[in-house]
Amino acid sequence: MKKTILAPLLSAFILPGLGQVINRQFLKAGVLMAGVMMFFLALVFKIIYDLNKVFLSLPIETLEKTPRPLETVARALSQRDKTVLIILLLGLVVIWTYGVWDAFITARKGERGLS
Repeated sequence: MKKTILAPLLSAFILPGLGQVINRQFLKAGVLMAGVMMFFLALVFKIIYDLNKVFLSLPIETLEKTPRPLETVARALSQRDKTVLIILLLGLVVIWTYGVWDAFITARKGERGLS
């Protein structure tokens, strides 16, 4: 498979940075992988933090007596501030998109002999 196709596909569907590995840009691959991992872990911790705050704020009696406890938790989660969550998601999307775009451009330059 041609690098022009393989590099962006790996970056898009497996992990950003793998396309850079195919293009032999190891430092850039490491930076992209570390960036994606940091944003992903920050998202996971933010979600766990919000769930923890919701569960600690709701009395156990409320969850036991409610016929739909998941609905109660979802309503409480929807009232939490989502600014940090949106910023983290946008950062993840930007890094992911850059990884795919860069893998494609670099592979195309390499096939044309411009690198």
